[in-house]
Amino acid sequence: MSIKLKPAIILTTLLTMSSIHAQAAENNAGIIHFTGEIIEPSCEILEQDGTDSTVPLGTYPTSLFTGPGVESPLKPFTITLVDCPVTSAGLPAVKLTFTGSTTLTKTDSLLDVSQISTSGTVAAQGVGIAVTPNQADTTYIKFDGSDMGVEVGLPDLANDAVEATFNARYKSFAAASAVKAGAADADMTINILYR
Repeated sequence: MSIKLKPAIILTTLLTMSSIHAQAAENNAGIIHFTGEIIEPSCEILEQDGTDSTVPLGTYPTSLFTGPGVESPLKPFTITLVDCPVTSAGLPAVKLTFTGSTTLTKTDSLLDVSQISTSGTVAAQGVGIAVTPNQADTTYIKFDGSDMGVEVGLPDLANDAVEATFNARYKSFAAASAVKAGAADADMTINILYR
């Protein structure tokens, strides 16, 4: 016994199957792949003495500072990072942020000076220490640990070092008569953010 399908039944079956495939394609329009990696923070600061470094700013007379905003000559220094992860789409750079042992009361971009290592029993008055990224000498670094730090691109190859160059100087914040002689030292702490 042979079964013969009528053309109308075959056409209805084909249209129904086509409709099912179209609906499936519409409901499953694409796939999103999530990729990435979780890493251990690994960058280390390489300086003259382990992770510490000293930048001599020089010796200047009080007469140099004739009013607020007067600066001593720029002293360049470099922060070198080693053992960093290689650059990736998810982490192309790290951010350096900065805190000071003390900052001047009226600004977060000047370190207050004190007697740390230089001779003298009193600290200088009327001046602080300012730091800027190289080639951006009017963009003063904030010493409040805020995220508004300096980005440093990560290396393309493992074991390559990366560097960021800065300029430091004394900057007066008081009238000439209020600038007093004394030791003018300060400490700045560097933090590395992975974001």
